Amino acid sequence: MTQDRITQADLEWWLTRAAELEWTFAKTYAETAPHHYVVENRTPGVTHDDMVRAARVIHTFGQPGKYYSLTKIYLVSPDGRYRWWTEDRHFTDTTLVNRATTELFYGIQNAPATISGIETPFDEIATWWDARHPITDGERDRVKHLLAGVRGTYPPHVLDIGCGTGRVLDLTIVAPERYAGVDSSQAMLNLLLRKHPKAAAVYPVDIRDALRAGKFTPGQFDWVIVDTSVEMGPAERRQVEQVAQLAVIDVAGNDWSVRDVSAESVRRISSLRDAS
Repeated sequence: MTQDRITQADLEWWLTRAAELEWTFAKTYAETAPHHYVVENRTPGVTHDDMVRAARVIHTFGQPGKYYSLTKIYLVSPDGRYRWWTEDRHFTDTTLVNRATTELFYGIQNAPATISGIETPFDEIATWWDARHPITDGERDRVKHLLAGVRGTYPPHVLDIGCGTGRVLDLTIVAPERYAGVDSSQAMLNLLLRKHPKAAAVYPVDIRDALRAGKFTPGQFDWVIVDTSVEMGPAERRQVEQVAQLAVIDVAGNDWSVRDVSAESVRRISSLRDAS
């Protein structure tokens, strides 16, 4: 593992390491959820650093799966035989990695997909992102106050473009069941769903491709939140503005700016709805 990054080399390290380890059968779960595990300082040769590194690899290259009502991030072996996962809230607390065979399922497998097929610079640093960008004192109240004037009658339906690990949800300014996030980084979306498994939808796609494909319709969302680092041309920006019924909210780091959708746009959206 390079300094604060998880790369393909780390994935290859884990695949080799996992094949070498002595896995212990979890007797307590023999009947209900049979699996094996390795644990630091008890499994021969396994250190705490190994477990933390493995957890970051799993969440960078894995994808969501369901264990009954719970959403977990699983990494599947290249041959499709095994899947690995961890349980700790913080990566630095990881002491144990679990392994089960992939033919065993628990509950309906309806977890959102996060695979975009796009490599991004954010993939390598996703598992450090929240620690490097903590929510600051008073940030929630400041943002809620800023957005109070555009809330409308009901809690807003929100499209979050460049959603990353889900800071908008972390700030509790929108309800997960009314939230959709767009990001091309698989690892960042994994982190979002690790924290917010009840998010209504995530779209693992470049927003420009989504707009060309007509994935979103005029007035579909009350708010559209846009990370200003996301690359879009003027025409694509206009499309994004059409998707918002109440406001477009630009976010650059901790700086938020709200631009109300024009009355003309609202009337046009209403007329399109009436026509349908």
